[in-house]
Amino acid sequence: MPVGVRNAVIILGLAALAVWWERAFAVALGTISQVISVLFVVAILAAGVAYFRRNPLAWLVMKPWQRVIVVVAAVGIAFLLVAGYPLLADRITPFGYIALIAALGLLIWWIIRSSRRL
Repeated sequence: MPVGVRNAVIILGLAALAVWWERAFAVALGTISQVISVLFVVAILAAGVAYFRRNPLAWLVMKPWQRVIVVVAAVGIAFLLVAGYPLLADRITPFGYIALIAALGLLIWWIIRSSRRL
């Protein structure tokens, strides 16, 4: 086999390996990113449950409509963190996506703070 053909086979083999690795790593990183997102949502929800278990009166002093809004906002944050961006990518920018999550978080914080003042 001539040296030129051998070198071409080696270069094409390395190129094929690089393309295969890139696709494999993209799938692996996407999977790892999704797992981390789910774990992050679980951690946020666990922190919320722990807060209300440590402070049961914080939940009890809220009016029923405030409780509903807190739960709906928490579910909304969980949905946005786990599956929201791929579904909303054609309707909202990445900054708008982050702003929506922040707005829901601030809504929860505001309701808890306002219910403690009354």
